[in-house]
Amino acid sequence: MTKSKTCIYITFVVLTTTLQCTNAVAATPETTLTSDTSTPITSYTSTNPTWLNRCNQLAPCTGVLCSLAPLPTFVQISRDKSVGKLPLLPYSSMIVNGFVWTVYGILQQLPSLWSSNSLGMILGMYYFIQFKRYGPPRMNNLPGTISQHQFTIISILLANTFILTNFSKETAARVIGKEGILVFFILFASPLAAIKTVISTKSTATIPLHFTIASAINCSLWSVVGLFKMKDANVYIPSTLGLCCALVQLFLKGVYDDKKGVAGGKGVDDGLDAEMTDVHLHVV
Repeated sequence: MTKSKTCIYITFVVLTTTLQCTNAVAATPETTLTSDTSTPITSYTSTNPTWLNRCNQLAPCTGVLCSLAPLPTFVQISRDKSVGKLPLLPYSSMIVNGFVWTVYGILQQLPSLWSSNSLGMILGMYYFIQFKRYGPPRMNNLPGTISQHQFTIISILLANTFILTNFSKETAARVIGKEGILVFFILFASPLAAIKTVISTKSTATIPLHFTIASAINCSLWSVVGLFKMKDANVYIPSTLGLCCALVQLFLKGVYDDKKGVAGGKGVDDGLDAEMTDVHLHVV
C-alpha cells in the first residue's frame, strides 16, 4: 500500500472510530410510567459507559503526546544553537492555551482537562525559554518580537488572574471557557492557511503525517468526552472543529503526498513549522 493510500485509510479509520464511539456512548431514551399517572416519563442513559470512561482516560494521554511533539525540535535547536526561521507564535500560544484550559478544568473540577493542559503549559514555557535563548533578540518575524510575545502572555495571565479574584466561580468559568473557544478560533487560522497552501501548491510539505494523526485522535477523543461525559460546549465545539481540520489535512496528505508539487522538497524549517501548525489543533 502506497503512502497516499495509507493516509487516506488512516483518515477513514479515525473518522469511523469516532462515529462508532459516538454511537456507543450516545444516550438512548427510556420511557417509564409513574405509579399514580399514565403520563410517560422519558429519561436518558448511556448505552456504553465503559467506552466513555476509556475515552476519558485516553484523551489526556494523547494530549500529553501532542504537547511532547516539539521536544525533538528543540533538541535539534540546542545542537544547532539556532531557531532558524521558526515562528515563536506556536510556542507562546501553547502557554496561553494550556493556562486557559488548566484554569477552566480546575474551576469545573475536571482532572482529565487540567492535568494534560498543565503539562502542556509547562512544556510551552520550556519551549519559549529555549526559543528565547537561541533566537536573535531583534527577530521581528515571529510574528512580532520576543518582547511583544512576553508582554502579551503576561497580560493574558494577569487578566485571567483578575477574573478569578474578582468574579464568582461560575462567572469565571463561563468567561474563561468562552476565552478558550476564542483562543482556538484565533489559532484556527493557521491550519486553514496550511490547507490553502497545500491545495494551491499541490505539496504537503507543511503537513507532518504522524503528528497530524495524533492530533486527529486527540481531538476525536475530546469531542466524544466533551459531548457525552462533560456535556460542555466549551470543550466539544473546538475539539470537533479541530478534528475536522486534522482529517482534511490527512486527506490532503493522502492525495498530494506522493507528488512533488510546486513547493518542491521539504526543508528542516518547513518541517518544524508544519509540526507546530498542528499544535494549534491540540485544543484541550
